[in-house]
Amino acid sequence: MKSCFAMRLPAMTIATAACVALAGPARSERADEPKPVEVRGSVAFAVDTNVPAVTVHGKSNVLTAHLRVRTAPDGTVLEGIEAALPVKSLETGMGLRDEHMRKYVFTAGDGRLPDLQFKSDKAVCAKGAPRQPSTCQLSGTLAIRGTARPFTIVLKLTEDGDTLRAVGDGTIALSAYGIERPSQLGVRTEDAVKLRFDMTGKVSDARAVGTTGKVR
Repeated sequence: MKSCFAMRLPAMTIATAACVALAGPARSERADEPKPVEVRGSVAFAVDTNVPAVTVHGKSNVLTAHLRVRTAPDGTVLEGIEAALPVKSLETGMGLRDEHMRKYVFTAGDGRLPDLQFKSDKAVCAKGAPRQPSTCQLSGTLAIRGTARPFTIVLKLTEDGDTLRAVGDGTIALSAYGIERPSQLGVRTEDAVKLRFDMTGKVSDARAVGTTGKVR
């Protein structure tokens, strides 16, 4: 009886070790599986003018975006980023100036008023110090008037459970889109427009569902 038990114990130990070895990578793979994130936020802009004391400010609170997020050894990875902002939601606090801005800055040659759209394939957010935000550099394209041009945003990403918050800045040049600097009553804007982003996203645990109705 003793010898039989002695023979079984190593066999059980080997089997257990094998199960752990197989289960470990499977769990790790699931943990790194990209998860969808729905984002809501705001964009503020500021542009200087030829009058030193005058800067034009504006804002929209209806920025929307969707992306996928996963964890990698180098940090949090953002993938498939697509964001949109309706031009009509941008306001400067002065109705006449808003109409002027939409007409001369955002209206395409065919009279359309396309949404502003940003797309980026992937960004890796470098880990910061403990309890400090990660730094993400999103390089992609920003479309104005339906014309896409390279655009980069530097974000500070904070993660709290399944909630993400990203705050960051970017700058665009109107001339890159063939947009003439607008002027009104002798006040003419500069070419560079500074942008400020403040976004919050919720990570979903949803996974793809096949035609059988079973979760894969």
